[in-house]
Amino acid sequence: MKQDNDILREAGRRDGLAVPDGFFDDFVQKMSASLPENPAAEHPQAKVLHRSVWSRIRPYVYMAAMFAGIWCMLKMFSIMSPANVDLSIENNEALTNALRDDNFIYDYIIDDVSDREIMEEMYEDSVTVDDLLPTDSLILRDGDGSSDDSI
Repeated sequence: MKQDNDILREAGRRDGLAVPDGFFDDFVQKMSASLPENPAAEHPQAKVLHRSVWSRIRPYVYMAAMFAGIWCMLKMFSIMSPANVDLSIENNEALTNALRDDNFIYDYIIDDVSDREIMEEMYEDSVTVDDLLPTDSLILRDGDGSSDDSI
């Protein structure tokens, strides 16, 4: 026996989207009678469509107009941008003053400062390691890294 898998029928519910009985029996005749006569549809080879010149070149004209619009937009951007921006160091007072400052040079331009250079600069400025450490917390260490006593 064939099992019926219609869930709506099992639930006893109708959604209102049913077709009345006999609706499609004479559907073709009703549709044919309601449509107007179209001889071109009955004889498609009788009428040959000729494309006009405009319909053939229209895509190329549209594409050329698009590229011309992009060119005009870029031209306007170049016209509106400041043309005479002088980026030379001689005319820029802030950059000239910054480049005269040694601290600016060491902080922002020279990035490969070695420990030896730092120690040499500290020596030139008369800064020693003893000046950096407070004397009450100086710890003497042996060669193995263990501390002997504090001074």
